[in-house]
Amino acid sequence: MGSRRNALDVGMHGEPAENTLSPESQRVRDVYAHYGLAMYLAQNVERGLSMALALEGQSQHMTTWDYDARLAENYQNTFGGLVSKFIASPIGLSSGLSDRLKRASLQRNDLAHQYFWDRAIQFASSDGQLEMIAELKQIQDEFTALDDELGLIVDAFVKGRGDSVEDFHSRAELSLNAFLSGSQTPHNSESVPNRVEVIAAQVWSVNPDEPGNLVLISSEGRHLIPGERGICFGPTSIPVGVIPRTLLFDKAFPVQINPRPKTTAPWNYGIPLANGHVLRAETKPGLAPGQFRVWIQRPRKS
Repeated sequence: MGSRRNALDVGMHGEPAENTLSPESQRVRDVYAHYGLAMYLAQNVERGLSMALALEGQSQHMTTWDYDARLAENYQNTFGGLVSKFIASPIGLSSGLSDRLKRASLQRNDLAHQYFWDRAIQFASSDGQLEMIAELKQIQDEFTALDDELGLIVDAFVKGRGDSVEDFHSRAELSLNAFLSGSQTPHNSESVPNRVEVIAAQVWSVNPDEPGNLVLISSEGRHLIPGERGICFGPTSIPVGVIPRTLLFDKAFPVQINPRPKTTAPWNYGIPLANGHVLRAETKPGLAPGQFRVWIQRPRKS
């Protein structure tokens, strides 16, 4: 997933022929450059763990918004926390990566917290500097190999969902940049109040002639979406290219709802609305992987 690229080679060896750095200064710079690359590769492993855990156990019946919510939650975890969570998961248990990930967690913590402190004497000699460079190269190789293997796990999940691997990685990169920059707020069903007032419903679609996504509107003007196990916060604004269409369910709203049904299975639940209307989420035999139904059921006629 991450790429080593050639940035380090350019940074260390891209100087003009008349480079005036002394051999000592060159070695010191090389240590810092290899240290920076090792930290970059550790972040790639961290991202790979976040992506694998967001998909793990959810090969079907998960919307893009649900994936983003899981991904955002993982981005807020620590490297060690992600490793522990992955190792305890079914995919982690079968991956054969447990020992290597535990070692990677120790290496990453050493790099982040005490690497130069613990090697202060070593860093003061030319032989010690060369030893540090060799050590950092070995760590880089281990992080790169782990990142590659996590990438294969993620790609297998994506292909199993019937999705495009290229489109998935492009979307994940956009989500990562949005979350880290603060321009996008993670939506999480646990963040929705235990009782929330819904005043309207819309359908959002790219093509008005095709089915779209059901979106509820709260009394605060927030967008709410049916998620895997209940109501989640949706996008803070209507995405570019999406056309909203108001649904005529006047008698179903306004209503105070519990966003998380007490009895529920993934994508199979009902949430009571006003005047006998019910918000339904349902998977059915015969639907293709990743397909589900979400709709507002009108009152049954007696």
